[in-house]
Amino acid sequence: MAITFHANGRIEGTGSTTPYVVGSICQSKKFSITAPSTISATLRQGHPSGIKCSITPISTSPKILIVSYVCYSTSGFNAAYTLRDNTAGTFIQFNPGSSPVDPGIGSPASNGKTKITSGGVGSVGFNNGNHFGCSARTYVGEYTPPNNSTREIEVYMIGINNNGTIYVGRNRSDDNATYDSYSPCELTLMEIAG
Repeated sequence: MAITFHANGRIEGTGSTTPYVVGSICQSKKFSITAPSTISATLRQGHPSGIKCSITPISTSPKILIVSYVCYSTSGFNAAYTLRDNTAGTFIQFNPGSSPVDPGIGSPASNGKTKITSGGVGSVGFNNGNHFGCSARTYVGEYTPPNNSTREIEVYMIGINNNGTIYVGRNRSDDNATYDSYSPCELTLMEIAG
């Protein structure tokens, strides 16, 4: 196998043993929705959004830089999103200082601080519950997976203070007006070589 070291710091080679500079991004995977969706949300329960991406680390001790951009609105209640490592079966990327509980899967979680990544859209939904507009929430952070197996990371939507419909990638209103234009939702995973 030929390995070339370039003056600009780039290392080039072939095969599964290609070296990577520790701390550099060695691969990137991205998922974008192609159409908006709706989720029938239950209070304090995590609902898979379908916004998910998989990455198979190529370094032995990887870190994953996660960038999520999710636009959503609701039918007049507070909602948030959280990130979940579906491979490990655990919610990730939340503030551990609040001693949060996992959102329920299949049934609501107990009341209290919950593992959320994005924060909510207000007690009556985005923009005081009107139908025109959605909240764009971005998260950027580093995740250290428990091993270097293939990881599937997914956005889960959560009803915070009520049951109702969460509109992902669109407004609550969908009347074919300019203010009803659809919004992008993306999840990008970048492996940081370790």
